[in-house]
Amino acid sequence: MTAEDPPQPLPKLAVIAREAGVSVATVSKTLNGRSDVSAHTRRLVGEVLERRGYPRQRIKPARGSLVDVMLQRLDSVYALAILGGVEEAAWRMGVDLVVSAVVARTKNGQPPPAWLDRLSARDSAGVLLVRTPPTATQRAWLADHGIPAVIVDPRRKPPRGVPVVVSANRAGARTAIEHLIGLGHERVAIVTGRPGVPCAAERLAGYRDAMAAAGLRIDPRWEGCGYFQSEGALRATRELLAALPEPPTAVFACSDPMAVGVCQALGERGLRVPDDVSVVGYDDSWAAANATPALTTVRQPWPELGAAALSALLSGDPPARTELATTLVVRSSTAPA
Repeated sequence: MTAEDPPQPLPKLAVIAREAGVSVATVSKTLNGRSDVSAHTRRLVGEVLERRGYPRQRIKPARGSLVDVMLQRLDSVYALAILGGVEEAAWRMGVDLVVSAVVARTKNGQPPPAWLDRLSARDSAGVLLVRTPPTATQRAWLADHGIPAVIVDPRRKPPRGVPVVVSANRAGARTAIEHLIGLGHERVAIVTGRPGVPCAAERLAGYRDAMAAAGLRIDPRWEGCGYFQSEGALRATRELLAALPEPPTAVFACSDPMAVGVCQALGERGLRVPDDVSVVGYDDSWAAANATPALTTVRQPWPELGAAALSALLSGDPPARTELATTLVVRSSTAPA
């Protein structure tokens, strides 16, 4: 086309609608940034519009096209796996993310007050809070401004009215203990996480469920607390072994880092894994596959948790609780009793 050639007319909305598989009204709403068009449809129509030569400035951005993701920290495998799932889902849904790692900078572990002002300023479509629930004041502010929130894997009892997305901790722990019982283990100890944390209580309940279902007695001395830390599990296992006339034949650690501490304590007593004592962890972290011996563990669906949380947030009517199934990953740290 030369400088003298007239500009090519833009295609009619009916052409765009036919190619995108939507109605003409939907195309018009997309062009005008209407909020009653789903993110997926908006992205689909937008791609056709751009491919057909519509200038980007003619397509008004939708109100509330950003989602805020608040994490405690960005230097953990857990956080990155969750964030990866959120990011992939956001790409499919046609929304953008604003990621903040601010919770760890506050004394009480809660989001700082200033984050509410930032949400309002950028017209956030919603907030994903990874592990930390908002305070009562923050919940009231979000409700007043019509900004939904979803909590992923809360580390405190979640408040009423805020949907949560979690893995099936109780069922996952039950599966781990059933695996050990199936190998002939009857003296199965557990090293739990921090008291008061919902997932720690659920995994302890799963352990007790499986033992009771198999008709096995639980010695109170078989239950130790490692606070989700390797050092804590090391101390708890030392105390557990010192209190028992004979060691358990298996130990269920409620996180992979704690399983490392358990194995260290067993080694100090000259007990071999799995020849003398089988060990099962929880999480299926990088350390689990690279430990010696490789750790049997329960896989948490971390990326899937992030994706499910974003879907729940943008659904408009999310369920109060969404649970995703875990998977037992059998490796070399378990063997017949």
